[in-house]
Amino acid sequence: MAVRGESGWQATHVKTFGKERWVQLRSALRRPVQHVVLLNPFMPAPSREEIFRLRGLQPHERIPLVFVAADETACGDGDEASTSEWLPCYFLDGASAIAAAVMDVAPGASVLDLCAAPGGKSLMLASLLLGTCDVSGHLVCNEMSRPRLQRLQKVMSSFLPPDFLAAGEKGHVSITNADAAGSVPVPLQRLAPFDYVLVDAPCTSDRHLVHQGGLPHWSAGAVKANAQRQLELLRSAASLVKVGGVVLYATCALAEAENDGVVGKFLKKFGEGFAPEKIAEKHLSLMEGADDTAFGVLILPDRTPYGPMYIALLRRSKP
Repeated sequence: MAVRGESGWQATHVKTFGKERWVQLRSALRRPVQHVVLLNPFMPAPSREEIFRLRGLQPHERIPLVFVAADETACGDGDEASTSEWLPCYFLDGASAIAAAVMDVAPGASVLDLCAAPGGKSLMLASLLLGTCDVSGHLVCNEMSRPRLQRLQKVMSSFLPPDFLAAGEKGHVSITNADAAGSVPVPLQRLAPFDYVLVDAPCTSDRHLVHQGGLPHWSAGAVKANAQRQLELLRSAASLVKVGGVVLYATCALAEAENDGVVGKFLKKFGEGFAPEKIAEKHLSLMEGADDTAFGVLILPDRTPYGPMYIALLRRSKP
C-alpha cells in the first residue's frame, strides 16, 4: 500500500521522531518562518545606516553578517525588499544563513553554489567572500531551472556592484544554467575545481508543503525520487571540488532518506577520498538546539528558531 497524503506524512514522521516530539515539531512547522535580515554590505554606508535605522535592525547574537528586525512584521513573508536601485536587504530563514556561515569561506577562494536559486545563500556567500576590503575570489551561482534562474539573476544584479558580475577575469561572480544531476555539465567543469561547493539540493521542503497546502500531494515515492536526484547532485559536486576542499550538502527536508541517507549512500558508493567533517568549534554556538545525526546536524523549529535545515560537511582528502 502506497504511503501518501497528509496521513502518510504524519505517520512517517511519527515513526522517525516519536509521537511526543512530533506533536511539538508539527506545531512548529505550522508557525510562520522566522527570518533574519542580510543587510547589503555593498551599498554606500549612508544608505546602509538609513535602512538599519528605518527597520530597527539589531545584529544577530550568533549568526555573522545578519540582523534581526525589532518588528518581525517588517520582514513579512517575502524574501526581499527594495526601495532603490540597490536591493538593500534580503530576508531568509536563519538556518539558511547558518548553512552558508559554517562553510567558513575564506577571501580569495573559489566557490560554487550548485543549486543557487532563489539566491539567499549565494548572497551570504558573496558577502562573506567579497564584502571585505580585500575583494578577491570567485563565486559561481548555478541554477538548473530557467524560470528560477531569472529570479536569481535579478536578485544578484540588484544586490551586487555591477563590476562584480562583469564577464571574464574582471568579474567575481558568474551565473550559470546547467543541470548537474547525472553527468557533470561542461560549463562547470571549465570553471572547476572549487575550494568550496554548496549543494542546497531541491527536496521535499516539508515546511513549504505545510504552508502552501501541499501535504495531500506528499508521497513516500516522491521522497525516494528526490533522494536519487540528490545523490546525483552530490556526486557531481564531489567531482568539482579540489583536493582539500569542502562540499556542504544541505536540504530543508525532514526525511532521513533525503539527508543522512543520501550522504551515507554517497560515501559508500562514490565517496572514496571523502570524509565527514565536524563543524568548526567557532561555529558550534550556531548549532545550539540542533539534532546531531550520523553525518551532520538537523536544525528543527521546535528546538531552534529556524529550520528545517540538514547540514553535512564533506572534505576531499585525495583525488
